[in-house]
Amino acid sequence: MATMTFEISDVSKAFMDREIASGRFKDPNSLVQTALEQLMRTQRKENAELELVEAIEEYDRGEFTPWQKGDCEKVGRQYLQEKRAREAKL
Repeated sequence: MATMTFEISDVSKAFMDREIASGRFKDPNSLVQTALEQLMRTQRKENAELELVEAIEEYDRGEFTPWQKGDCEKVGRQYLQEKRAREAKL
């Protein structure tokens, strides 16, 4: 794991202290790690939603190629590969 030093506002520090005191997090590291993981999940979801909207718009314009046999499996395997790579980095 990497070590980083950063500054946060007094309000953020007070929030962090309250969260740790509540027992929800054992230390600042676990809080920051959880917050970053949540941010990454949110961004992946937003990116997926944007891709879906783009795909629907392409379909509405008639700009699409029907899937062929095996395409869904290929995409699923690619997704799992990327997911495993992301999890290995954590």
